[in-house]
Amino acid sequence: MKIGRKDIFWNYMATFMRIASGIIILPLVLKMLPTEEYGLWSIFLTISSLITLLDFGFSNSFSRNIVYVFSGVTELKAKGYVAVELKDSPIDYSLLKSVITAMKRYYGAMSLIFLVIFIVASPVYMNSVLQKYSGDKQEIWIAWFTYGVIVAYEFYTYYYNSLLTGRGLIKRNMQIIIISQSVRILVSVICLLLKMGIISMIIGMFFGDIVNRTLSYYSFYDKKIKAQIKEAIVMPVMEVMKIMAPNAFKIGLTTLGYFALTQAILLISPFYLTLSEVAEYGISKQLVSLILSIGGTWFGTFYPQLTQYRIRDENENVKRLYVKGILTVAIVFIVAGTGLLWFGNSILEMIHSKTFLLNNWILLAMLIFSFFEACQSISTSTLLTKNEVPFFKSVLISGGASLLLLFILFNFTNLGVWSMVLAPGIVLSLYHNWKWPYMVIKELNIKPHYIITISVNTLKSFKKK
Repeated sequence: MKIGRKDIFWNYMATFMRIASGIIILPLVLKMLPTEEYGLWSIFLTISSLITLLDFGFSNSFSRNIVYVFSGVTELKAKGYVAVELKDSPIDYSLLKSVITAMKRYYGAMSLIFLVIFIVASPVYMNSVLQKYSGDKQEIWIAWFTYGVIVAYEFYTYYYNSLLTGRGLIKRNMQIIIISQSVRILVSVICLLLKMGIISMIIGMFFGDIVNRTLSYYSFYDKKIKAQIKEAIVMPVMEVMKIMAPNAFKIGLTTLGYFALTQAILLISPFYLTLSEVAEYGISKQLVSLILSIGGTWFGTFYPQLTQYRIRDENENVKRLYVKGILTVAIVFIVAGTGLLWFGNSILEMIHSKTFLLNNWILLAMLIFSFFEACQSISTSTLLTKNEVPFFKSVLISGGASLLLLFILFNFTNLGVWSMVLAPGIVLSLYHNWKWPYMVIKELNIKPHYIITISVNTLKSFKKK
């Protein structure tokens, strides 16, 4: 697997376009949608994160093991990995077919479960939320259920990303994302101009997903792969799931903890804040998340290769990629974060937005907490390459503690929106944000002089370009 500058370029482009479905059309959305309606759209977006709870960590396990298979591994283990000595080891197509079959079965079942839960829970939840809404409630209900069906479809076909990345088709995968997100943006803009309201983004999302999944299928299943998989003997699905399940469940509990730390806050907020305040938090969080995504793009591009380095015991390369990943995040947060603080609301005023960012002190706190979150995310991802999940208990405990602190701040203080930033930020800072970076630094024996050397070399490489 060779990953170079072209892959980095296309990954940055794809990351931009992935979020551009919200960012490029954001001026139009903010101008045409009332603040209340944008607040509801922020809640809609949280459902995409909610469905990751049903994934319960299997996407991470599937993705990692697909990389293992394409790296030449002939045996998958529930914990740890079998090192590969030969760099040109052949692919075990029976193992590949077995993992793909298990992925399809799992995501098909979970998508159906999500739809059932979504349909049953929606009347109770949305009736409570819409009590504060003064617009056309019937339109919101149609948009809500349509969105739920599309999210279920997205989830069912989620495994395509794992297949393309595991095969090393990083650039191809990024190009597909760019094309599909361009379709999504174009359709959404047309519908917004036709004054179709909140459902405009949902229609754009539908067409973008269809294009994405179609191109992904034909990119992965070329003639060679089809021929090899057709002849391969598949293992029983339950046998594959038994291998995936132990770490998947641990990652699933980790995901549950992260959901409590991040997305659950937005779902709870309408019961304590106005929809206008939720909208301000939503747009601020969306832009900070954009910065976080841009910062993590470099590391995300090289993550499959880092996993390959791990199973080949090339720890010096693992260390190099880890340090450069943290350095990239720091540079992006300093530059983009400063720009957001200084010019964010001014730009929103220029486009005549009806919704604005939170005040600069809250925004600064959100940026600082998000930076440390990005660093620990890179650290935990690095630990995962060993096919071990040592951090799942701490994340689960932190998630519960964060929700408890949020309820305390909402009910016994007048902090308002500050509560949504401080609750997860304080809880993560007490343990999670320093523990796992420290563990990686200790394991890889990363010294201060090594960090300085990598930083200097990285800056020199930019100058050469």
